[in-house]
Amino acid sequence: MKTKYKIQIAKIISFFLKFFYKKNKIHTKNKIKWSLDLNEGIDLSIFLFGTSEKKINNLKQLFKSNEKLTMIDIGANVGSITLPLAKMFNKSKIFAIEPTNYAFKKLTKNLNLNKNLKKNISLNQLFLSKINKPTKVWSSWNFDNDDDKHKQHLGTLHSIKKKSYMSLNKFIKLKKIKKVDFIKLDVDGHELDVLKSGDKFLKNNKPIIFIEIAPYLYPEFGYKCSELITYIKKLKYSFYNEDLKRIKNIDNYIKRITHGSSENFFLINKIIFQQQYS
Repeated sequence: MKTKYKIQIAKIISFFLKFFYKKNKIHTKNKIKWSLDLNEGIDLSIFLFGTSEKKINNLKQLFKSNEKLTMIDIGANVGSITLPLAKMFNKSKIFAIEPTNYAFKKLTKNLNLNKNLKKNISLNQLFLSKINKPTKVWSSWNFDNDDDKHKQHLGTLHSIKKKSYMSLNKFIKLKKIKKVDFIKLDVDGHELDVLKSGDKFLKNNKPIIFIEIAPYLYPEFGYKCSELITYIKKLKYSFYNEDLKRIKNIDNYIKRITHGSSENFFLINKIIFQQQYS
């Protein structure tokens, strides 16, 4: 389903829910507390499902809950995946990276509501990049009828913290991270730049990556989806769908994604994964 249609359906649900729930009310979902604005798409998804990505739970098939893992959530937004990961793998360390002032403030508030998860989560207001240094990025999907929204995915731009640009390679070195087990990457068009900013680390380590791919979006960022796919292949990753079934011909698969839609994939280097976790 196209993203704009998902937003329209969510808008209808939000319209009815707001008669029963106050704005920014504290809600508890799967034993995690959230300050939610049900006029926001990501917040509404948390209210309905406990996360913005239900299939992230399939990580339980790859990792044991008691493992001491290191994870990086790139494009953490309000914490819709960061907090569930910290609860799911409660001995792990999650580095949450969010560049916008708008979402980082909400992320901080949500983490402060969950004292039991704070020791597992490191908040970082950064924009990971090798080349690009935008002043604003898409980080809100509200249901207001504004004219300045993205024409297709209906997102709203929000400002990035000044002087907050850093490559993934530098971030890993700065934090003295020796090994990364998992990366979630959802940056609404900046995916190729983020991956290239971590080229040295990714070529040598191969953490599992959960990535959203939106073929219609990339031309406005100066590249084609085929370039992103080619780069991921060069990193020696194989593509798996959200249910962890391997996709043998990713090029043909991508062509079948409806224009205006996106899809999530797990990227796994099977040899490295088996060496580390067998």
